Amino acid sequence: MKGKLFLLLSPSLFSLLSILSFRSVLLGALLTPQTILLGVYTWHPQHRPRLHDAEPFAPPLLVHCVRSKMHLFLIRHGETVDNVAGIYAGSRDSALTSHGVLQIRRLATHLAEEEKLAFKFIFSSDLQRAVKTAEAIAAEQRRVCSRDIPVVELAQLREKDFGSDEGMKFGDSRGRAPDSETVESMKARVDAFLDEHLLPLLSAHIDGTPSTCAIVSHGIILGVLYRELCARVSRGGITVDPNPSAASSLISPPFWDNTGFLECTVSMTEAVADEDKSLQLILHVSRVNCTVHLRDLKKTRGGIGSAAFDEKQRTLTSFFVPGSKKRKSHDMSAG
Repeated sequence: MKGKLFLLLSPSLFSLLSILSFRSVLLGALLTPQTILLGVYTWHPQHRPRLHDAEPFAPPLLVHCVRSKMHLFLIRHGETVDNVAGIYAGSRDSALTSHGVLQIRRLATHLAEEEKLAFKFIFSSDLQRAVKTAEAIAAEQRRVCSRDIPVVELAQLREKDFGSDEGMKFGDSRGRAPDSETVESMKARVDAFLDEHLLPLLSAHIDGTPSTCAIVSHGIILGVLYRELCARVSRGGITVDPNPSAASSLISPPFWDNTGFLECTVSMTEAVADEDKSLQLILHVSRVNCTVHLRDLKKTRGGIGSAAFDEKQRTLTSFFVPGSKKRKSHDMSAG
């Protein structure tokens, strides 16, 4: 008898959701209150045990116990002047547009009020377009959730450096300058981030309550980060919600619009068996490039929305509020 059985157990009771069989493969799905995971057992029909066999049926068993969980959001920054101009801007510290500032405010409010998320960790690229986006999220967490969360700025989360193509129009270059950053270099950066920052937090958080983390970065490097995270997931350990947006992430690399976010849950499991005591990851993707917070948001005409945001400018309502409220409104504009 040859075969393997993979089960996920948790302290809570679980129920059998479904068992599907075809020829030599038995597929079982176990449902727990926290998560859904799949177990697969494969055997050879010619060696199927019979009732009169002397030895009882006892396949090798491997049990995965969930050790910790993290609710993870991979978020792209708001619109920048370089995005509007259609130029390569990886290491360039391009400013947010006025429309980009509206985007990040919509995002921050949506996450805090509509999603009712209480972030425990916020990481950001150290380029200002990402930092401003992360700071807006942190500011809304303080206002709505009374949580003071520091934004950890890291060069590891910077966008791809396009080298001599930086600042050039998309049509003027193929984005393959000989001095542009390689895929290997980007992988090394995000692997360092995973090993030095994200995974240690996941490993240390074992009280049973999922922590919530936001990573604010850039379109290309977020894709690299997602793929490197998937590369660390146990075989067969990636699942998606049954909707086209999430399912597409398994077919092609995810895409991020400005302030779009990918939502997923990362679970760290501990394989309990004599031959294997290693830690493994399981990934469940809920949403890909979610921009529901931008619904009905229109860009101001006349080029104003595409212009760089002036942090000294005040909104019209700031002229009609009392002193203390006026200062608060001005602070929000500067965020």
